[in-house]
Amino acid sequence: MRTWIIVALCLFPALVLAQPAPAAGKRPVAELRQICADAMNADPTFSEAIIMTINEETFRQHKTAGESIAKNEKHVVLAYGALWLLAAGFVLFLWRRQQGLRTEIAQLRKDLEAAAK
Repeated sequence: MRTWIIVALCLFPALVLAQPAPAAGKRPVAELRQICADAMNADPTFSEAIIMTINEETFRQHKTAGESIAKNEKHVVLAYGALWLLAAGFVLFLWRRQQGLRTEIAQLRKDLEAAAK
C-alpha cells in the first residue's frame, strides 16, 4: 500500500505537467510569423503607417516626459531654496548664540577680576 502511494505521488506531477499533443491543423509559430511578415511587406503603405504611428507615439511620450520633468523641477528648486533658508537661519542662530556666549564670558572675566582685587 505504501509503495502505491509513493508511485502515485511520483507520477501525479508528471501527469499534471504533461502538455497536450499539438493539434493536427495548427502551424508552427515561425511559419505564422513569416506569413505575417510577408503580408505586411506586400503593402508599402502599411510600413509607412507603422513608422508614422511610432513617431507620433514617441513624440507624445517625450513631450509628456518633458512636461513632467519641468513640473517636478519647480518643486525641486523650491525644496532646495527652503533647505538653504533653513541652513542660513541655523547658521545665523549659531552666530548670534556665539556672540551672546562671548559677551557673557567677557562679563564673567570682568566680574572675576573685580572679585579678585
